[in-house]
Amino acid sequence: MNKVNKLPQSNSNKIELKKINALVNKYLCNFITEKYFSPFYDKDGNEISQNEYSKGCGITSSTLSKIKELDGYNIPLTTVYSICRFENCSLQDFFSEFEKEYGTNIRP
Repeated sequence: MNKVNKLPQSNSNKIELKKINALVNKYLCNFITEKYFSPFYDKDGNEISQNEYSKGCGITSSTLSKIKELDGYNIPLTTVYSICRFENCSLQDFFSEFEKEYGTNIRP
């Protein structure tokens, strides 16, 4: 059985939990940027602009810019889903690749 470390539970560890969440969001955004935004491609493999990509995903261009920031942002799962849907990638495959890259026990 794969043993995963538990997240901090006490009030004194809430700051640590916030740091972990921020790091997970940063890594998610960086992973998406490296995988899909460098550069942007349409479904036929043609390079496209950020605005064209945002229209295809149904995500605003400003949201894509936030994702591309080095520190990322608090990315909603619906945004990840929209990108995966546009890229024809299941959430399961996406998060499996993410875990291979960053592991399952992300800590600051």
